[in-house]
Amino acid sequence: MSKCIGCGIKLQNKDINKLGYTKDLSNKYCERCFKTVHYNEERKVNNIDNFKIIDKVNKLSYFTIFITDLLSINEGIINIYKSINNEKVFVINKCDTIPSILKIEHLKDNLKKVYDIKEDIYFISAKKKYNLNSIIEIIENNKKIILCGETSSGKSTLINNLIGSNLTTSKYSNTTLDFIKLKYEDYDIYDSPGINVIDKEIYDKININTKQVNDKYIININDLKIKCNGNLTFIVSNKCIINSRKDNSILSNKVSVSDNIDILLEGCGFIYLKKGTVIESNKELKIRKSIIGK
Repeated sequence: MSKCIGCGIKLQNKDINKLGYTKDLSNKYCERCFKTVHYNEERKVNNIDNFKIIDKVNKLSYFTIFITDLLSINEGIINIYKSINNEKVFVINKCDTIPSILKIEHLKDNLKKVYDIKEDIYFISAKKKYNLNSIIEIIENNKKIILCGETSSGKSTLINNLIGSNLTTSKYSNTTLDFIKLKYEDYDIYDSPGINVIDKEIYDKININTKQVNDKYIININDLKIKCNGNLTFIVSNKCIINSRKDNSILSNKVSVSDNIDILLEGCGFIYLKKGTVIESNKELKIRKSIIGK
C-alpha cells in the first residue's frame, strides 16, 4: 500500500474518520495533507510516542540532525536529544525570529555550558534559507541522514528547501505522522515525526521586553502568575500575553532564586533575571542557569 508523500502515513480509502484517508488510492496526498496544503485546515491527531520515534532513530543508525527552536529548549528536549546514540548535531531553527540584541555565538556558548551539549550547535532559518550551507555540508559528508526533533520545529520545511520535496508543512503540530524516506542524488534522508514535550505556541517573532517590577503587582503570563521585586527581561513569543494588576494577595509558591537565571515559560519563552530575588507564583517554577546572561 502506498504512503502519503506529505505526512508519510499509509493511504487508506475505507474510513473517512481515520488518518490516511483518501477517496482514490492513486492520490499522492491523504485528505488531511491535501486540506492542510490547499485550505490550511487543521485536524487534531493523537500524540506520537516519543520513545518509539527515538528507538527507530537509534536503530537506523544514521547521522542525526536534531532540530528545535530557541523558545522550546528545556530539560525535556535536551534529555531526548541526549538519548540519541547516533552521531548528531543540535540545530536551532527560526533564528530569523531572534532579535539581533541576542548574539548567536553567546547563545551557543551558554547552551553548551548550561545543558552540557558536546556536539556542534547550528543556528539556521529554514524559512529564510539562512545558514543552510552548513546543513548541506553535513548531508554531503554523511550521505545517510535523519532529521529529528520537536514538532513544528521546521524539519519538513528544511527538507523542502534543501531538496525540493513535497512534504506537507503547516503551522500545526504533528504534520509528519510517520518516517518518510527521501532519495536525493546519492543521499538517503529520513524525515521523522515530531517529538512532543510541551504544548507550544507557533510564533513568527521573539519579543524582548524588560520591566522593573515590585511585589505589589501580580504579573500574568498566559496561565502563570508571579510577583517579585527586581528587573525581569521577557524573551517570549509574539503570541504570548503578558499583563499585570495591583494585588497584595499571597501566591501559593515562594522560592529564592540566585543571580543569572531563566524562568521557563513552557511553550512561549522564558524570563531572565540578572539579580537574585524572592519570587511568589501560583505554580512551581522551572528554572535554569541563564542562556542569555553572562
